[in-house]
Amino acid sequence: MTDDREYTLAELGRSADVSVRTIRYYQSEGLLPKPSRRTGQAVYARHHLERLRSIVALQAKGLRLQTIRTVLGEGGEVGSDVVDLLGPVIAGSAWLATSARTMDEGELADVLGDAYPEHVGALVTAGYLERRTEGDGRKVWYVDSVPQLRGALEMYSIGTEFELSRWSAGVMRARLREVCELLVARWISESGGKYHGDATQAEFDENLERIRAVAWQSAAHVMAEEIGRALGHADELRARVEAGDFDLESSP
Repeated sequence: MTDDREYTLAELGRSADVSVRTIRYYQSEGLLPKPSRRTGQAVYARHHLERLRSIVALQAKGLRLQTIRTVLGEGGEVGSDVVDLLGPVIAGSAWLATSARTMDEGELADVLGDAYPEHVGALVTAGYLERRTEGDGRKVWYVDSVPQLRGALEMYSIGTEFELSRWSAGVMRARLREVCELLVARWISESGGKYHGDATQAEFDENLERIRAVAWQSAAHVMAEEIGRALGHADELRARVEAGDFDLESSP
C-alpha cells in the first residue's frame, strides 16, 4: 500500500523536525526536489519527507552537503536504511566532514540551525569557528570539525558552555591519541600474523579500513559506558576535585 499523503511546506518541516528556512536552503542547493503545485500552493509527497530525513541523518554523521547530493543522487524516494548502510562505509573516508573546512554563511546557518546567529560569537570565542578571508576576498567561516561543532551544540542544549565542551574535546583527543597509536600498532602486528607475514598491501589496507569502520561505532559505545561509570560515582569524584586530585585548568 502506497503512502499518498501530501504535505505543505510547514507540515513537511514539522514531520522531519527541520525549519522551513533549512528546507528552502536544501532546495536551493539541489538536495531536495522541487514540490508539485496545486492551486498555487506547494505540495510535497512522502518521497520528499524520506529524502529530507536522509539528508538530516547523513549531515548528523558528518557528511558535507556536496557529498550527500552525490550519495543520494537525483532520485526522489530514499530508504531510511541508506544511512545505516553508509555508516561503516563512510567512517574515516574523505566523505566525512571531520577535517578542516570552510563554510559560507548559508552553510553555517544550516549547521547551526536555531543557534544561528545568536551563538556565533560564543562559538568563535570557544574556538569552534574562525572568520577568514579567501584569496578572492570572500568572507568564509573556518571549522576544524563539523561533528565536534554539532556535539558542542548538543552539549550546550543540556547546559554545557561552548568553552567547556571545547576543552573536553581537546582533553579526549590528547588522551586518546596515545591509546589509538598503541591499538593500531597491535592491529598492524596481528594483521601481519594473520597472513603469516605474506599479506599484500591491498589486504593490509582493507583490514585497517574494516578496523576503522568498527572503531567508528564501538568507540562511541565505550565512551558512553565510561561516562556513565564516572557519573555513577560523581560524589567520589567531587571529593577528589575538592582535594585537588585533578588538574582542571591545564590545556590538553
